[in-house]
Amino acid sequence: MRRTVKVALGLAAALSFFLALRQPLQAATSCYALSCASGSCSPGSGSGNISTLIPASAFPTNAEGNTPIVFVDPNDGRGHRFVVTQQGKIYVWNGWRVLSTPFLDLSAKVLFSGERGLLAMAVAPDYATSGRFYIYYTGEGAAPGADGDIVIERYMRSADPDLADPTPTTILVINHPAGNHNGGWLAFGPNDGYLYVTTGDGGGACDNSGLGNNAQNTTRLLGKVLRLDVSGASAGPVDCGDDYVATTGYTIPTGPAGNPFVGIAGCDEIWGYGLRNPFRFSFDRNTGDLFIGDVGQSNWEEINFMADSATSPFNFGWVTREGCDSSHVSPSCCGGAPCTAASPSCQYPAAGNLYDPILCHSNSSPPVGGWRAVMGGYRYRGTFVPTLAGRYLYGDAYCGQIWRTTSFDAANPIAATAECWDEGNAGMYGFAEDHLGELYVVQGGGGTIDCIHGGAGCTAWASQPLVFGDDFETGDTNRWDWTKNTSP
Repeated sequence: MRRTVKVALGLAAALSFFLALRQPLQAATSCYALSCASGSCSPGSGSGNISTLIPASAFPTNAEGNTPIVFVDPNDGRGHRFVVTQQGKIYVWNGWRVLSTPFLDLSAKVLFSGERGLLAMAVAPDYATSGRFYIYYTGEGAAPGADGDIVIERYMRSADPDLADPTPTTILVINHPAGNHNGGWLAFGPNDGYLYVTTGDGGGACDNSGLGNNAQNTTRLLGKVLRLDVSGASAGPVDCGDDYVATTGYTIPTGPAGNPFVGIAGCDEIWGYGLRNPFRFSFDRNTGDLFIGDVGQSNWEEINFMADSATSPFNFGWVTREGCDSSHVSPSCCGGAPCTAASPSCQYPAAGNLYDPILCHSNSSPPVGGWRAVMGGYRYRGTFVPTLAGRYLYGDAYCGQIWRTTSFDAANPIAATAECWDEGNAGMYGFAEDHLGELYVVQGGGGTIDCIHGGAGCTAWASQPLVFGDDFETGDTNRWDWTKNTSP
């Protein structure tokens, strides 16, 4: 099979494409180089099927501002949702309005600027009964986070389900030396129940010009996928030097399906490595397969994939590779060690468990107006939009396009293809999935939460009791609170 490169750039690109066709047949990765100009999305069949669910005007006015960055369905039978802002506040949306009192206010200890802030929230699989949830942020000032260090904490819901207990349990603190490439995301594996965490490589160009080599260094926690068992309270192992602060919030998965570096050199927390800035990832709720969006440097924005059945560790390539290219290829400029991978062909897998992306988009110039910050999305498993069934959706915060896969086979993921589905979403900071598998777009730049629908608009969602039950329909009249659930 050959590597497929899709371009629309005139004679020079056409010649390059023709020459590529004459190379030996190789495994295929579709890498797209298309304009982000308005009207360039083709086929654009999704236009009009994204509408505002929560407008910017719905958020309480405050001095810090409100940049929504995460939208969470706690699936606790109450029909409310959590909206996380990058500035450090978590609000409750009850299906009609955003409550004025935050569910949790962390703004005093969250360092918000650029890529930094409160970046992720994940509720425990048993949240309905345990009330446990986890957050990921860049710390401001004194311990547990200092000078932008990555902080992961656990909190508990209070007796009032619209308020959290503000007392944290620190799970992990990771030293992060720069203001960019902060990662990061949290999600529970649907099949194993472990907490997965992605971290950026520590910032700077070329993983600190190859000097830090964090992403390929398995004795560091940066540029990684971590896997933690947070069901207990034993101390995490201390085998990563001063890279992090060990706490009493997790243990390491062990045994035949445990983490790969247990008992050998390398941080026990690591499940996969070789990532640059994995800002968003998700699991296929039906299969447990993992999709990761990894922001590129000067060549390619990546969508990486790992089947639930695969055996870790997984090396996603950075800093030795970007897309399917050796990353020392200009303009990535990672000259010398550790940028020594010689093969320009796609590898999935290759020696050393190297897994190149299954999809990538050019971010170099030329081409005209390429991608800049890929936002990994979700494989659609809902029912309201049949035309998206089984499609993986993802996008780019700069370009504003949303793409969907046109072909995808988990047994041969590197042969996936995709098409542009919608445009005009510049400033999207990610996607969200509710307990029914329906999808949303978190429009941080515009300050809104949007729903993806089949043409009837977001009102169809609000009319579905299973989606936004108002507590009365649950049958538990003791939980009915008219002041919190009535339409304003």
